[in-house]
Amino acid sequence: MKKLLFLLVLLPLFAADPQNFTMWKGRDFRALTTSGPLEDFGKYSGRVNFRDKSGVVESHPDQAEIFIIESGEATLGLGGTHVNPKPAGPGDVRSETATGAQKIAVAAGDIVRIPPGMAHQFFLAPGKTVAYLALKVTVK
Repeated sequence: MKKLLFLLVLLPLFAADPQNFTMWKGRDFRALTTSGPLEDFGKYSGRVNFRDKSGVVESHPDQAEIFIIESGEATLGLGGTHVNPKPAGPGDVRSETATGAQKIAVAAGDIVRIPPGMAHQFFLAPGKTVAYLALKVTVK
């Protein structure tokens, strides 16, 4: 009887998730790429992305960005200068190309941190794909 009472008292402690806890299961990674942002927590946000073609150049003056490559491979253009930059929303600058970018290969398992304001762009070879988690962290 004491064991049953003990379990009934402890069960609620293990039944509920901790307050403000969020988890996205790895098995749902592909489905999350079409659902928009995972969440915007104010000073940081996350989005799952799937690319099957090259992207545009972008930079975020007040946000660092962390890419966690889940699958596939790509070339990441880093740095350089936007050519004909245009605002694309609050804290977001985009352009079709950049000059002077350094190119770095990325693949599944890699983690990349992009400092605030640094231009970056994904380049994909024909037939290649890349899926990654992008975390944006406001630093100013």
